[in-house]
Amino acid sequence: MTVSAETMDQVAALTKEILEARFGQDFVFDPILVMSRIDQYGDEYLEIKVVYDGDVKALDPGWTVGMEWRTWDALDKIGAPGLPASYGFVEKSDWEAGPPK
Repeated sequence: MTVSAETMDQVAALTKEILEARFGQDFVFDPILVMSRIDQYGDEYLEIKVVYDGDVKALDPGWTVGMEWRTWDALDKIGAPGLPASYGFVEKSDWEAGPPK
C-alpha cells in the first residue's frame, strides 16, 4: 500500500490543528512532513516530522510524547496506515542548519 499525497496532506493538517489547539500562538509549526515508511516486519506506517519555532522550554514533552494516541482515531478515519504513527519534533534553527557536517 502506498499512502496518497492527499492522505499525507490530511495527516499534516490534522497534526497542525491539534498542536495549535494545545500551544496556541506560542509556536509556529511549519513545515509538517509526513513520510511513508516500512517497519522491520514489512508493514507501512507514517513518520511525521514537525518543525517548530518557539521557546523549546514551553514545548511540553509530557504532552507531545502522546501525539500517537492523541491522533489515533482521526488517523484511522483518514485511512492512514500503521497506527500509531511516529512523531518527531525538530527546532526550526536545527532544521535550517541542515544535517551535521
